[in-house]
Amino acid sequence: MALRKGLLIVTCMAVSVAGIQFNPDSSCDFTGIDVDDAIARMLAKLPGHQLRIGGFKGTFAGIEFLHLNMSGLNKLRRFGAAVPYCINGTRMIRVELVCDDDAALTVPWKFCTGTEGSIEMRPKLVRFTTLFSVNVPDITQDVKLAYEGPTIPVTTENLKLSVNGAGSFSLILSTYFSMAFPAVIREIWNENFFFIFVGRLKRL
Repeated sequence: MALRKGLLIVTCMAVSVAGIQFNPDSSCDFTGIDVDDAIARMLAKLPGHQLRIGGFKGTFAGIEFLHLNMSGLNKLRRFGAAVPYCINGTRMIRVELVCDDDAALTVPWKFCTGTEGSIEMRPKLVRFTTLFSVNVPDITQDVKLAYEGPTIPVTTENLKLSVNGAGSFSLILSTYFSMAFPAVIREIWNENFFFIFVGRLKRL
């Protein structure tokens, strides 16, 4: 898994740099194309909350787990400048996005006795890179972005797991689990966060 992600990162960077250095076709001209506004409009459409249907929903040992909820997508912002390049005459941009302490994955749970709570994963900071194609239908129309991918994690800082509603011992235990098994927590986070993020982009 780590090797595959590493190769994707290297490929993404190589293609971006190659696109900047090699631009013989006038169709690759970005003059007058406002990608900054297109990125801002795209980010403004992302929701504050998004369910992932299935996956975590079910019952185990008398505890009912509800659908996973992603919050904070609407808090994503661009990090640095967008990088324009072209592949076979298709305009592309590489965009780096970041979110500070606002993104969270939450799974509500309910015990058969009526006790309720939630399992939450929340990073202090999440930062990642993704690719879009740039479409300019007409000079009078807005620039449109279409998700192309891949989406590559750059960093996920201070990711914490917490079990709320089950007493202080469960909260302490979940904090310990976050520190003892950070790679496991990060893998769960990446799988679900990027699945939801990419799914929303494709529906914009």
